[in-house]
Amino acid sequence: MTQNLISLAKLGKSQRCIVRTIDEKLLPHNVELEAGELERRILEIGIIEGVELTVLHFGLINRDPIAVQLGFNGTTIAIRRNEAAIILVELLNQD
Repeated sequence: MTQNLISLAKLGKSQRCIVRTIDEKLLPHNVELEAGELERRILEIGIIEGVELTVLHFGLINRDPIAVQLGFNGTTIAIRRNEAAIILVELLNQD
């Protein structure tokens, strides 16, 4: 089954999605972290493959950070736009 994946950073307010993968190769080159470090941090805050996310808000400056709500427990997390860029998601139908 082919999935159309999009970066979490490209979603709009109120859009819902399912996390499918985290790909550190998409990280901008100006971010200096050891390989696997950012992925580990993202997983530790609960953004794991298969979890449903809802985009809630954007920051005032450059729409950064992005506030997302985790579907399994309703926790709200703020994540930087460049970190959200490596989280690939599948959009859910908007009912």
